[in-house]
Amino acid sequence: MVESELGPVTLLASGRLARRVATNRSDQPVYIDAEGQTCCSHGERAPSIQAWQSAERKDAAFKRPSVCDCQNVDGLLTTYEAAKAPWPSSGASLFKVLGTMGAKAIYNNTRPQRLALTTHTGSELWIQPTGTLVCKHGNTRKLLNKMKRDTATPHFRSSSVIRCSCTLSVPRRNGTIFSPGSKKACIKAS
Repeated sequence: MVESELGPVTLLASGRLARRVATNRSDQPVYIDAEGQTCCSHGERAPSIQAWQSAERKDAAFKRPSVCDCQNVDGLLTTYEAAKAPWPSSGASLFKVLGTMGAKAIYNNTRPQRLALTTHTGSELWIQPTGTLVCKHGNTRKLLNKMKRDTATPHFRSSSVIRCSCTLSVPRRNGTIFSPGSKKACIKAS
């Protein structure tokens, strides 16, 4: 066991809340997520990275379903004895948690929203105070799907709807704020 201090709560690209615990031999940060698992700076755990590396060796065309480009699992197989630090409480508002973390905030149609993360597909996930996931323009997945289906000018209830071609690609990893049933990471997102 390696003794270490925990950094502030950070939302990583996989959607996991984590705290920095160490720096590995490759000079990359190592994090511990809300479930006590080590992960890389992208929020991916060692088994996922190892599985992707194996798939890449077998098939050069394999594309990872993540922004993670880690080539090793240095520091991710180490057990860290981190001081117990408070995590955001279960049921806390993700919008408020993002606010305390200093996330970028904008207003769309008088509604505030905060940037949660940018996914591996390049889509930005924004959160409104109600926990609704929206694109940068304030459109929900349902509204985005309607825009794609109705290529002719669709009619919307509100004239303030901004027509866009955004997509909402939500990471579905275990232990993320977007996955149902995770223990500590189950911040109220919707």
